[in-house]
Amino acid sequence: MVNNVIKSKNKPHAILLVESKLCDLNSFIKKYIKSIVCTGDDCEWCKKIDNDSYFDIIRVDGYAGTIKKEEILNISNRFSSSSVESRGVKFYVIKGVEYATQQAINSLLKFLEEPPTDTYAILTTRAINLVLPTIKSRCQMFTFKSNFQVFDEILNKYNLDVHQKDVIKKTYYSYDDIINQLDSKVFYTIYDFANTFVHNLDNLPTIKALQEQFTKFDYKQIELVLRMLNALVSNNEKLFKLVDNVRVNPIKMLLFNNIWTILQGDK
Repeated sequence: MVNNVIKSKNKPHAILLVESKLCDLNSFIKKYIKSIVCTGDDCEWCKKIDNDSYFDIIRVDGYAGTIKKEEILNISNRFSSSSVESRGVKFYVIKGVEYATQQAINSLLKFLEEPPTDTYAILTTRAINLVLPTIKSRCQMFTFKSNFQVFDEILNKYNLDVHQKDVIKKTYYSYDDIINQLDSKVFYTIYDFANTFVHNLDNLPTIKALQEQFTKFDYKQIELVLRMLNALVSNNEKLFKLVDNVRVNPIKMLLFNNIWTILQGDK
């Protein structure tokens, strides 16, 4: 069904994609945008989309940080003027719309209600229950399913054992995140940290060292730690709830102690 929206000639002005783990999201978004701007064979606009050089696309990533009102107003202000590209079609992509503040949501709702001509919204979420009904009602919604064939093709390029592959499968959503974090070695750092944590809960010197390492992680890395720990201990509900609270609890030492307490209760 999700591919039908690419083939459709009458595109909705706003779509909401519900992500599943290991879905090929970014490839779909590119195909969707190309289906709107394409003018035929050897299309210059399609090439620009492929090269990420089409200027009339604004991207906001809620997975990288809370979406603020100012970011939504920036979209509104930029798209209230004429297009940079002569093609005249504009797009805004908001990933993790569930991470928008209430003020940002209010601004987004106004923009969705009165979209400028030839402007298309692509919203994504990994927690549809956290997306307001007023957002859902203004978008056509599609569930974007996992693509394990692409997942296997990616992981076969890396020297990973069965356990590491299983943890990745349970932890990540985005193929791009997987590739970036394998290439940058972030995955191995977090994986080693999480494994050491789980298997040394009563080793105080090790816990102390892990605590010090934890305080040096940024909040995106801490969120990954929590998701990976949750994969290693078979979906602990308390750990899962901490994932949603990471962004509102800036005290890393307290977070670490909460995680330690939860893991000790699982022994």
